[in-house]
Amino acid sequence: MTKHAVILGGGMVGSAMAMDLARDPGIRVTVVDAREQALARVREKHGVAVRRSDLGDPSAVSAAVADADIVLGALSSVIGLQTLRAVIEAKKPYVDISFMADDALQYDALARERGVTAVVDCGVAPGMSNLLAGYAAHVLAPCEHIDIMVGGLPAERRWPYEYKAGFAPHDVIEEYVRPSRVIEGGQLVVKEALSEPELVDFQGLGTLEAFNTDGLRSLAFTLKVPHMRERTLRYPGHIELMRVLRETGFFNKEPITVQGAKVRPLDVTAALLFPKWTFDEGEADLTVMRVEAVGSKGGERVLLRWDLFDRYDPATGYRSMSRTTAFPATIMARRILNGRISTHGVLPPEKLASVPGLVDEVLAELGERGVRYQASSRVLAPGARA
Repeated sequence: MTKHAVILGGGMVGSAMAMDLARDPGIRVTVVDAREQALARVREKHGVAVRRSDLGDPSAVSAAVADADIVLGALSSVIGLQTLRAVIEAKKPYVDISFMADDALQYDALARERGVTAVVDCGVAPGMSNLLAGYAAHVLAPCEHIDIMVGGLPAERRWPYEYKAGFAPHDVIEEYVRPSRVIEGGQLVVKEALSEPELVDFQGLGTLEAFNTDGLRSLAFTLKVPHMRERTLRYPGHIELMRVLRETGFFNKEPITVQGAKVRPLDVTAALLFPKWTFDEGEADLTVMRVEAVGSKGGERVLLRWDLFDRYDPATGYRSMSRTTAFPATIMARRILNGRISTHGVLPPEKLASVPGLVDEVLAELGERGVRYQASSRVLAPGARA
């Protein structure tokens, strides 16, 4: 019996979701978006059904998912929480990748009450980073440290920013202003975004700079690991540019008066920056991520590491960030459809890491799609961290 998958959002990530699900003859796909151009593109490219609707309205979300067997969310973080609630209230299973600032777990009780499985933060990071961190915390006894680094970058560095946005640019700026929560000595510590920059070398890529961002999200509360942090990666020099803009006030949301007119600095910044941060058609990008965990296993202290170094795929025309974000969600959606995942509630990926065989299955299926994580481990000397 054919299942109906409804994808909320027809941008590059939503379109990559449609591509992957449409390959399955047992799944019928509908993409919903307010933008006619986006819908026309995904319909022409993948032959899926489309529906035009303003998903900023929760009632429109309810109508869009009414006959869905599974719903996937690829919307801006700004409307992520209200969309989650609308899908739960519609009693539909959900897999979401939005980087919402809000705590999705506040709807856990509602999801359990409505009998809904809602896997949130199910992209690359958050997403695969959560799943791998959760797996490390499960297999190491105890797990002492978890360190996550991730970045989406243009393959070609271009002055002045040497950066382009592989997802909603507003969400990128949010990374530069939202305080970063880390775990130090078992305590939640809040640090400034863009803080504690460090140069890190990656084989085959060179030197990148890492800085604190608020990427731990649910991990800070779901895992009992005394030291955890998540950092974003950029080409060297980007941090200082963003610090200058932030400290000057270009990212502020409060209106200021300029020649008698009220304007938000962030809106002006967005209008100027985003055209320079937009990838050209066919322009190559890359995604780099490293998840490291230190703890005890089999009587020895070990370091577990997963490395991802993924590039733009010219065969499909999809950028790396779109693919690495979309595919974990579609893989998880299939497991909800076939009953492999049936727990009710709001579930960040780390809560699924202990399901027998699931992590290996997800990594294998990502590999089949060309997204390959390199896993390694080594024994550490007593007292060493890495």
